[in-house]
Amino acid sequence: MKVKDIMVTDVVTLSPEDTFFDIVELFAEKKISGAPVVDGSRIVGLVSESDIMEFVSKKDMITMIDKEDKAMKDKASMKARDFMSKRVITVQPNDDLGKVIKLLDEKDINRVPVVDKKKIVGIITRADVVSVVSEYLSEHPAMRKMELQTEEPKLKTNIDRLLSLVKERGSVKLKDATKEFGVEEERIEKWGEILEEYKLVKMHYPPIGEPKISIIKEKKRGKKK
Repeated sequence: MKVKDIMVTDVVTLSPEDTFFDIVELFAEKKISGAPVVDGSRIVGLVSESDIMEFVSKKDMITMIDKEDKAMKDKASMKARDFMSKRVITVQPNDDLGKVIKLLDEKDINRVPVVDKKKIVGIITRADVVSVVSEYLSEHPAMRKMELQTEEPKLKTNIDRLLSLVKERGSVKLKDATKEFGVEEERIEKWGEILEEYKLVKMHYPPIGEPKISIIKEKKRGKKK
């Protein structure tokens, strides 16, 4: 799988001249935790939540907010170029996804811009990787086989148990079976219908009284005269 197969192409970008205030507002509005800084079409930096936290800490902005300090306006007006990370790791559209995963892990970063001929064409985040891996695994034949192996025996076992219960008692009310198995009545009814298809039990829905499942007794063969 290649980077171009999963990258997000609708990339939110920043300008070096965007203010700290504008960037914080944008992150909150778009619900993102980072964005590349682009000058024209060239990436010149990256602003992440970590950069914002470091900036807030260094400028002691929380104290300024609490005191309604007038210097807050100057701090919030500082440009992206003043606090962005200037060393940006990038990948290319045809790079293997495995390379990106290794890069995110080894460099301990949350996103990596995708560049083609020095122009930004997309971005990949940890969330994108997790989403793709989850989707791939859920559709993989080996995982589907595992689901069937875990689910089917349970269903067969419950149907067998229901048949044994009906054989033991001769007939079982659906209401009583729900208590026995701890499932809803519709599930018991479904199992009963499966057994009925194989002519092992008979479903009864009397006009008066409660629905029940009865065992089908084998007919005795008459003696030949």
